[in-house]
Amino acid sequence: MDKALLQQELEKAAEGLLFMSETDAPLQFYYHETATAEPVDEELIATLAGKTAGKEVVTEDLTHFFRNMTNPHPDAGEEMLANAGKFQKLVATLQEHLTEVTVYKIQEQATKVLILGKTASGAIAGYETLVVET
Repeated sequence: MDKALLQQELEKAAEGLLFMSETDAPLQFYYHETATAEPVDEELIATLAGKTAGKEVVTEDLTHFFRNMTNPHPDAGEEMLANAGKFQKLVATLQEHLTEVTVYKIQEQATKVLILGKTASGAIAGYETLVVET
């Protein structure tokens, strides 16, 4: 799948969704073309996030990261309950179009989050967002 089609699919899946934390942030399409099969390590993630090497990068499983969005508590607000199916579709879309999907958190007060996987051509793609947790 080429970049334009992938972008269309991922943007469609994320349309109207905000990742809820102490701030509500959109999920924005992210794409990084690679010339070779470079390893996805902490140094690369820091570089892709525009941070200096040495920043702490924490990884998290995709389904665990979205657990509160895909399976909200029954007492959650109407918006969260209404969006649960949309978040389930977003996770399924990532898993359908990318391999090795992992959530990378660059730890700061406003944590930059990259939700990335590999395309069939070896590019790195997914979403970026912010999460604020105090």
